[in-house]
Amino acid sequence: MSSSRRIPNPLTVFRLLAIPVLWVFAVLNWQTALGLGLMLAALSDAFDGSLAKKYPQFTNGKFDSLADKLLTLSVALWLAMLKPQLFVEHALILFVAALAYFVSLFVGWRKFGRVSTLHLHSGKWGGLTQAVFVLHAFLSGGYNAVLFYIAVGSFIVSSLEELAIQLTHSEIDDEQVRSIGPYLWRRLIGRG
Repeated sequence: MSSSRRIPNPLTVFRLLAIPVLWVFAVLNWQTALGLGLMLAALSDAFDGSLAKKYPQFTNGKFDSLADKLLTLSVALWLAMLKPQLFVEHALILFVAALAYFVSLFVGWRKFGRVSTLHLHSGKWGGLTQAVFVLHAFLSGGYNAVLFYIAVGSFIVSSLEELAIQLTHSEIDDEQVRSIGPYLWRRLIGRG
């Protein structure tokens, strides 16, 4: 189906519209409501791909990535507002995570003239681990250091994989590339 006939995925629209409501919860320091709202947003992210597979007119990776990036940025800001001790106690690893992420965004923009909208397997795993950490943090009132390191570590790995893909590919089909693995395999067997 041509991209002109695609319409926004209702689950992605829900996620985008939920962000301002979640901001209200964050500003009011309603962490339980924020956690529950984030759980709904995470579920919408988990199922929007299934909806797009069943109804191709809802396939819009760029729109989905925009929603993901806005929600990720918002979650980082909510954590800074509501859990500032995270940023004091773990400043170095958070700096590394932010650096990897922003370098990846910059390289994609500089090389391809746009921000990457890849949906990597490592990003999906990272999103799951990050969701578990964030939901636990907002619903429990504290945070678990092990969950934190798993979440941040997976975020760094996904950002670095996206950066590696951008550096090794002259063109990227955002709807097709899911991992750097096939590229490395082709290079290994001499077909790349």
